[in-house]
Amino acid sequence: MILFDAATVLPEKIRIRFRWFQVVLVLVFLFAAFMSGYALLFPFQNFSFNFSNPDTAKNTLEDPVGPDLTSLKKGRVKAGETLRTYAGTTASFSSVRVDLALEKDSPLPDMITVSLRRSFRSFFLPAGKPLDSAPDQRVLAVDGSPYLFSQQSLSPFISDTAALSWAPKEKVLPGKNDILTIFPPQDTLVGFRHGTLVSDAQGVYAIGGDDKAHPIGNTTVFESLGFHWNDVRPVSEEELGLHKRGKIILFDAAQPDGTVFLDRATKQYYVIDSGTKAPIVNKDRLDTLLGVTTPIEATSDTFRRPVKCVLNKNILPFGRTYSCDIPIESLRNLPGGSFELSLDSVRDLHLADLSLSFHTSPDWQNFSLFLTQLKERFLAVYGKK
Repeated sequence: MILFDAATVLPEKIRIRFRWFQVVLVLVFLFAAFMSGYALLFPFQNFSFNFSNPDTAKNTLEDPVGPDLTSLKKGRVKAGETLRTYAGTTASFSSVRVDLALEKDSPLPDMITVSLRRSFRSFFLPAGKPLDSAPDQRVLAVDGSPYLFSQQSLSPFISDTAALSWAPKEKVLPGKNDILTIFPPQDTLVGFRHGTLVSDAQGVYAIGGDDKAHPIGNTTVFESLGFHWNDVRPVSEEELGLHKRGKIILFDAAQPDGTVFLDRATKQYYVIDSGTKAPIVNKDRLDTLLGVTTPIEATSDTFRRPVKCVLNKNILPFGRTYSCDIPIESLRNLPGGSFELSLDSVRDLHLADLSLSFHTSPDWQNFSLFLTQLKERFLAVYGKK
């Protein structure tokens, strides 16, 4: 610890420089503190995609796709075609700035329209075939051991916990020992139903449609994706080990196959199945799913409430860039933390870069929202007294 003024021991000719250095250092510290506080109160977040280098890890927007989910990550968009990409976040923002750059061989259209919608990533999936029949698979209990009966095949579960991820206890059918003779059990053990949330000492995982256990990044990611803590099933190392480890789930991830949604607007239930959002029509199937998982509440109102803007060409010599700003406060109260950007053009395009910059207006309303969120997080950690 220095107990004296360092400037007093410096030569006279550099003492003034040292004093100025001290002033600059203090100003830099105050500026950094101000910017950190400002970013905390009024957050911003950037997402981008480089079509010239589509496979780089620096791309933070999801791989762009066309209407039929074909990849558009090379940036070739035909006239009349819609490009869609997604950004996942948890903060509440006021506006989004959209910036687009075109390659040199791309036409320069007079008008490019973009729109934003907010929901959960998997709720944006196209509608699938309605599930209007009873489940194809049933859980049987034979002599106290659970089995999955499917397509004239009988397979043992690794545990009772795994069996109850497929059907609630009241839906488990009793079976006689004779069935083991008619349908000899398979050697392969059955694990957890796709969409099941499980946990061990290291964290929480979602069982995906690839039958892998995908670790969920953190509690904020878990809650932003609409998952429910009461659905998490503690499991043993042996049970979890039946599923290989998959890719980590972050803010921009889609909810896995087996996830159930409830549309608040229509009261219709859906289940995510192989890239579609399948309506659940059969009551027995619905009761079985609701017995093992809590639906994520979304709303189809999001599809009727997009916000739009027209990308204008920036006034720069030889420039090939477009930009616009979209207010998104009208989307703030919609459930879900995933934003879908749609881009339409009347001419063929060859995109170079696309970026979204989310901003929060520095006003009293957003400051009050920050204080409310801070209070809610404090109560969530320490509980109400």
